[in-house]
Amino acid sequence: APPRRYPSFADARAALTAALWGEGMSGEAESNWVAVVGLDARYKDLDWVSTVRRWPPTMVAALEKFLHL
Repeated sequence: APPRRYPSFADARAALTAALWGEGMSGEAESNWVAVVGLDARYKDLDWVSTVRRWPPTMVAALEKFLHL
């Protein structure tokens, strides 16, 4: 689990990964993703991202595109 002091840190990094991928910055997205999974592997689960983290559908879709390279 991520440190309690910064519970949204992994969330922000995961969102940045999706945004970078959407902008065609694949190298940056992939290196950022390594940090995300190291902090909280649940971001690989799109259902969790959508229902628990309550990401908007456009961001979930962007992350899905990244995860299904």
